[in-house]
Amino acid sequence: MIDRRLFLAGSALFCIGADDPVPTAAAQLDAAAKVDGRERLALLRRISRQGLSPALSLDVAAALRGAELELAIAKAGDPAARYAFQLRFQGGVDITPDALFAWCSRRVQAITTRLDRLLRGEGLTEGPVAERLRILARDPRYLYADSDAGRDRAVADMNRWLSAARAWLSRQAGTLPPAVDHVAVRRMTGPDEAAGKAGYRVVPSYDGAAPGAYFVDLHDIRRRPAWSLPSVVHHETLPGHLLQLPLQARAAPHPLRLRAASGFVEGWAFYAEALAADVGAFAQDGRAEIGYLQWMLFRLGRAMIDIGLHLRGWTADRAHTFLHDLQGDPVIFAPFDKDIAKARSDPASFAGQVANWRGFSLLRARAVAQRRDVRPLHDALLAHGAFPLALFARL
Repeated sequence: MIDRRLFLAGSALFCIGADDPVPTAAAQLDAAAKVDGRERLALLRRISRQGLSPALSLDVAAALRGAELELAIAKAGDPAARYAFQLRFQGGVDITPDALFAWCSRRVQAITTRLDRLLRGEGLTEGPVAERLRILARDPRYLYADSDAGRDRAVADMNRWLSAARAWLSRQAGTLPPAVDHVAVRRMTGPDEAAGKAGYRVVPSYDGAAPGAYFVDLHDIRRRPAWSLPSVVHHETLPGHLLQLPLQARAAPHPLRLRAASGFVEGWAFYAEALAADVGAFAQDGRAEIGYLQWMLFRLGRAMIDIGLHLRGWTADRAHTFLHDLQGDPVIFAPFDKDIAKARSDPASFAGQVANWRGFSLLRARAVAQRRDVRPLHDALLAHGAFPLALFARL
């Protein structure tokens, strides 16, 4: 039998060896992950960051920020104060709910104005924007056939958008993983389609040796007009999830860092859609831009009902009406009532994703205003995997 005192003594020597701080910090992070509350915070505060790699230093800083905020959430007696801490925790940035709601409102107004012009170009001139989006979504000219041929055509169209994204991606990132050449949009198996399985991703390995794919949900294909799919490509594949996630897997951030950056991954994918629009991906296709803008209304609407339900006294009925009047039909995988229930049960989760999107957008806007190359910015944002954007200055 191993003497427990000798085992603990050996572990301590490994953890506090002066010559190599990395095992010390890594072991202390692992120990902190096994406890919570004040005990976790105390363990994290004892970690020295001297001599750590940038990634491990980011692990420690993110874990510490997360532990401080989780303790503040647990202690907050006032619901408004608790939600403010939840937004900082979920969003990874230090923004108030009122400021985020105002940003969302401004974005909604700008998007709705743009959609009005684009829909007029489609001959849809009467009624609210949301109602005109409903009409366009039912226009048979833009619907795929409910058949194998129709589904194959939808996947082929999406892969053409993916190929176009590869052509401009190198102008937005300086270091691209080989994986970007080994991703595709694919159909689900027949049984998965028949069962109505939601779309899902297979993340490629960094080197592309194990290819990746987005398996698109086409079981109810008549609810997926052609103009709604290009933005899905940029969200799910390039420059969205199938660019960010292989880099994250290679960086292997500590679970405590990922816990403190829960809105980063989806926020990046929202930003990826906006980046595609900003580089002109939709410039020659007004209907594809309509689809992109409707997706943005969907994401902004989720954040606004999240804040509305928790801080502004909104009822479920009011939130439902708000979404109905904002975006047109619900998206295929997110009925309004489902999103309202999610917003209620997981405070600040939707808002936190949008807070990350906003954070990425502000960083790029600053770089563009200063006439700096955005490629080093995007490289720095992605190289180490998800982290709270409030810590970006450390990189």
